[in-house]
Amino acid sequence: MDNDLGSFLVFRELTVRGLSPALERLGDVIQEHLPTHWLRDKAKEQENTRMFGDRSLLVFERDGSGGLPASGVAMLTDGEKAEVVNIVPLEKSQLSVQEYNAVLVELTTSAIQPAAVALGLKCELTDDLKPFTAWVSPAAGDALRRFSILANHGTGSAHTLDRERWFAFLLHCHQDRCELDTDMLQRWLMEQGGWTFERASDLAIEYEFGRGLLKFAEQNA
Repeated sequence: MDNDLGSFLVFRELTVRGLSPALERLGDVIQEHLPTHWLRDKAKEQENTRMFGDRSLLVFERDGSGGLPASGVAMLTDGEKAEVVNIVPLEKSQLSVQEYNAVLVELTTSAIQPAAVALGLKCELTDDLKPFTAWVSPAAGDALRRFSILANHGTGSAHTLDRERWFAFLLHCHQDRCELDTDMLQRWLMEQGGWTFERASDLAIEYEFGRGLLKFAEQNA
């Protein structure tokens, strides 16, 4: 099934888990391991203290050397878990998925992972490829593939038989509580299904409306 539906490049996620006393020291120990082109921005941490309540904010920044863009990394510590919640560019408008992941991996391998080991914490970094089956059930995946193969790509779900196959996909997503969002559906339709941007966009809109309608109907039955 994974091979049939494909895998997608996604933003990697980093989580550090362990006891609260050790996590409270995480920022200082990461700082001790930072390479020379990285720094900790304690001023930004203090500026945003009130925004996060009981959670602790850690901010690290790198310059634009080494082939990667200048970036800022924000981590939040909450109880027995710390997570990277965002990575933002400092000198341009946007990071690509590849750049985001490369910055995260660099900080993780050079400073976060060594700090976690020193403190007896567990460091978890997700993969950069995720199978489509992570978002859909087997039944929903089969229904989507069947619709995509048999449907007229010029008219989307307009034809009666195509509409029935599309509705079957929507129903499986609803019944199986699939976590598929419109962006990922549109990516699948274009990258795996061969749909145009316009038709994929139309189907993504139909999907969002259909899921909302099915949820409303279930709640008001």
